[in-house]
Amino acid sequence: MKRLWTLTRMALHELWISFRLIAVIGLPVLGGMLVIAVPSDLAGVTAVGGAGFWYAVAACAAISIASGLAAGTMAHERRRGTVAWMAVRAVPRSAVLFSWFVAFGMLLTVGIALGSIGAWLAATSRAEAPPDVVPFTAAIGATVCAAFVCVAAGLLIGIFLRTVPATALALVLGAALLAVAIVTPLRGLPSPTGGISLLAHLDAAARPIGYALQSAGVALAAAAVLLVVARLALERSDL
Repeated sequence: MKRLWTLTRMALHELWISFRLIAVIGLPVLGGMLVIAVPSDLAGVTAVGGAGFWYAVAACAAISIASGLAAGTMAHERRRGTVAWMAVRAVPRSAVLFSWFVAFGMLLTVGIALGSIGAWLAATSRAEAPPDVVPFTAAIGATVCAAFVCVAAGLLIGIFLRTVPATALALVLGAALLAVAIVTPLRGLPSPTGGISLLAHLDAAARPIGYALQSAGVALAAAAVLLVVARLALERSDL
């Protein structure tokens, strides 16, 4: 556990000096702040539902970019020999993988949480009565879990491809899956991207808290599966 935390700190430092940290945190925060700029006629049926939809769109873009950055980072670390250098010094490859996942996951969690404050303030400024914050918070939590899936998928892609193709594929794939979740009405069965779908369709959710918990559970399970596959692939790859 101590080794993982040390590697995570190194990963965060690497993201900081390369300005990727600013992008991963700043994009969802900026998206939350821009929700207030949406015209009233496009703000949705209810204030919370409209804010949730537009913040889901912003989160979709931020998470997709973070997934691309995760893929590019893993591909770059393999290409420049960092993973091989650590493996020679008895650092497990899986520890390197998990440290990048934790680093990106932490930054996305902070960014989405801070951005959601801006979206919520936009909703409260337009609501006629104080809205219920619990469904919105539950949707944000499920959205964070959906972000974990995209990061894990990006890291997996980065194990197989070079930096630029890995970044492009993870970004496009993440954007496509999350966009489908936004434009598709809520379904009975939750999915790994169900948090984004719930956030975009809060007005239509009959049981938002239950759906958020189910979607979060499915997303965490999917992220775990992707990380296991990525670990096996990294262990068997040539560095």
